[in-house]
Amino acid sequence: MRHRTILSCATATLVFIPTLGTAQTSSSAQPATLEVPEIIVTANRRAEPLQKVPMAVSAISGEELIQRGVQNPQEIERLVSSLTIQNNGGNQQASNFSIRGVGTASFQRSAESSVATVVDDVALIRSDMAIINFVDLESVEVLNGPQGFLFGKNASAGLVNIHSKDPRIGENSARLYSEYGQLANAANTDLFRVQVIGNIATGSRSALRVNAFLVDNSDFLKPVNPARNRDSSYGLRQSGGSAKFLWQATDTFTLLLAGDYLDSKGVGAGFANIRSTLPGSPLGTEEAAFGITPGPDNSKTSADGYSNFRNKVGGAQAKATLELDGGLTLNNILAFRQLKSRGEFDADYSGFPLVQAFPGRSNFRQWSDELRLTSPAGGRFEYQLGLFAMRAYIFEGTRLAADLGQPVPPGFTTFLGGDGLYRQRQSNYALYGQGTYELTPGLKLTAGARVTHDKINMLYRSTAGGGVISLIPVGSPPAESRKETNLSWRASLQYDVDPNVMVYGTAARGYKGPGFAQYSLFYVRPEIPTHFEVGSKIQLLGRKLTLNVAAYNTEFKDFQAQSIDVTNGLTFRLQNAGKLRTRGFDVQLLARPTSRLTLNGGLSYTDARFLSFQGDACYIGQASCAGGVTDSSGNRLPNAPKWKAVADVSYEAPLGGDFSALFNMGVKSQTSFNFLSNADPNTVQKGYTTMDASVALSNAAWGGTVRLFCRNCTDTRFVGTISGHPFFPGDYIQNLTPSGFRQIGASLDVQF
Repeated sequence: MRHRTILSCATATLVFIPTLGTAQTSSSAQPATLEVPEIIVTANRRAEPLQKVPMAVSAISGEELIQRGVQNPQEIERLVSSLTIQNNGGNQQASNFSIRGVGTASFQRSAESSVATVVDDVALIRSDMAIINFVDLESVEVLNGPQGFLFGKNASAGLVNIHSKDPRIGENSARLYSEYGQLANAANTDLFRVQVIGNIATGSRSALRVNAFLVDNSDFLKPVNPARNRDSSYGLRQSGGSAKFLWQATDTFTLLLAGDYLDSKGVGAGFANIRSTLPGSPLGTEEAAFGITPGPDNSKTSADGYSNFRNKVGGAQAKATLELDGGLTLNNILAFRQLKSRGEFDADYSGFPLVQAFPGRSNFRQWSDELRLTSPAGGRFEYQLGLFAMRAYIFEGTRLAADLGQPVPPGFTTFLGGDGLYRQRQSNYALYGQGTYELTPGLKLTAGARVTHDKINMLYRSTAGGGVISLIPVGSPPAESRKETNLSWRASLQYDVDPNVMVYGTAARGYKGPGFAQYSLFYVRPEIPTHFEVGSKIQLLGRKLTLNVAAYNTEFKDFQAQSIDVTNGLTFRLQNAGKLRTRGFDVQLLARPTSRLTLNGGLSYTDARFLSFQGDACYIGQASCAGGVTDSSGNRLPNAPKWKAVADVSYEAPLGGDFSALFNMGVKSQTSFNFLSNADPNTVQKGYTTMDASVALSNAAWGGTVRLFCRNCTDTRFVGTISGHPFFPGDYIQNLTPSGFRQIGASLDVQF
């Protein structure tokens, strides 16, 4: 009720039109030009026009994220054709990115993602640490292809680069944004968020920027079991904030201090429910007794056990910038980040009294320091050199107790059990450099390399936890330690045909560090991609139209993959899959046919498949299964649609006086794909198309906007993951996603 009251007040206020467009660009209520605004990106660790960067980059401004209702990293894929998301379970925002079909779909915390996440120049060791709320962002950049050697850590398939806004010296301003929506699911989930942002001029050379936010979502799944644990939470409540202090001590020295914190409670969309059951399955009978029809439309749960999660994530950093003689710039970024997580869920996902407990806890910490020297821009030779160091600590403990309806013999506490913990310490040191030299007018050569040294130490302990049968292999092996040293590199040749046309070719060798399989201490070798790309960046029709095209071929050696063996109990395998290849093309278009109409679109074709993967786990009923393993060579990669397209249309209309309206429509369409590498026919997500739309009414004099919106207006159903049920072979579970249901709502945005 309080959410609806806030919205009633919101719709009585008329305010300012949000900024249109792309990263670090702006337009006023009455654009003065038909030209597509220049997009500035930091893909090469320096600010430069996107049209001059020899790689495929998608850039989205913070204002466009608000306009399209993108609230967290998981939702970026609605705006970028080369990017897809696979839910990591446990929290709707703890997700793994895939770029051009390649990502690491593993919940084993010992494995890093092939697509790295960088927040304010700090590389995160795990995707879980990107449980953040998009409160006050400058831009998000998606970099396609290997990117690790400039950004400090593993990025063998690509990188998502997130920039929050810095304080603005000499400015006193504030912003209030609130939004309410409701999902068309069985629970009629209420989605509410509010955020407050302030910029305070603390002196002639300093400023403070602070923000605070609250997210309050009701149950995402509708519980229908009267015997359910009443302390379970299928909703999501998040609160937190951040602060940045900028001090220009002298004309040549600047210090930026920053800190942030988020507290997240509830399972949200991280809990699975039943997708399908075999004829005669006890699980199907049980679900029917609660009035549940399994299927992709099912948003109910009969779970009776306790389910809840608590995540606390935050950090601090200091960035010092010193301008040296000759235009050189010296940067140092010292950062600390931590994620603490504790949770439990009903691991049989049903009303059966099979699992008594499945709690877990984890603690991730990382310290990093990066020193970088950058030459001035605009010269015939530009360069940068850097030193990078990171140390990380990763801990996770789990416990399971399940009777499975079986009698427990004397001397045991449960039929199926398992207590396990692992502790991983890792260090990463690197030296890198990149230079760009203008060979002739319009012809430039860019080359760079990185020497990386990784050391990883892992300790694993497990017992049967009082169970007759252990869920995980039992043992206390000695700690394992490995070291790896690698040389990664990239070289690009680009040519400006004229001021509006640039063509380029790029070759790169990437690197993703080693790891251990969490439940066996099996060593997983580094993942090495070799990448080739050609492309063009064109501006036409007096710069009213921007058209960027890239074609690529990337082969991965020792790709790190997880498979789930449901034919041999419940075994999770993290291993080197051998070779894979992804090839295809990306097209990006940005046009301004009139001063008030903006068109933005992207199209990606991706052929991503395993060239060699002979040790994959079988699925139930697979004909080509021998000893629980199968040959998945030739299969398409998980979560890799062959075609994906996104489009966005915005139209701004003056209404007289200070009033104006903004109409926006966005479309995402993609073809089918499989969630598992073994091509299980029961884990296919069919192709689908979704549409978002909004209309905003603004008043420039008052400084605010009221927006009515629908997301997934056609109520097209799709899910976050599909996998086999852990205790009923042949039955399947699914993780739903809020984007898979229609959402209708309104927002209020006030700036003063």
